[in-house]
Amino acid sequence: MKKPLILGILIFILDQLTKYFIVKHVDYATVINVISIFNFFNITNIHNTGTAFSILQGKNLMMSLIISFFLLALSLWLYKNKEKFDNLQKYAFCLVIFGGFGNLMDRFFRGFVVDFLDFGVNSLRWPSFNVADSFICIAMFLIAIDLLFLDGKQKVR
Repeated sequence: MKKPLILGILIFILDQLTKYFIVKHVDYATVINVISIFNFFNITNIHNTGTAFSILQGKNLMMSLIISFFLLALSLWLYKNKEKFDNLQKYAFCLVIFGGFGNLMDRFFRGFVVDFLDFGVNSLRWPSFNVADSFICIAMFLIAIDLLFLDGKQKVR
């Protein structure tokens, strides 16, 4: 369980450092075009008080409580049952926990989550997201692969 935990901590640190850099160096709602072909990739500074895709916007306290409970329950469950999981599952759950914790820290200390990665083609944009969101999505992909194709039997070393 040590390696997934170390990876989770590194992801948390990377998430917090990138958000700190954005807040310090990019004015709110500013768009910095990085890949100009089709306006594909921009850096922004967006404040999200909702959940994924800005659902439940303005419900920061409620979301903070729900997310805190979920992360605590998931962490305790994973720790209690750690022998039952293969390494892929342990890595995936650590990505979810530390990604969620990164966004939770934003909620507690800033009152909003900092989103800054903006992808799309011209006016068709995917909602802005951050490093923590990226790793939560990667974790969900790993869990889906494990459930659909590996049946939890694949061991990753």
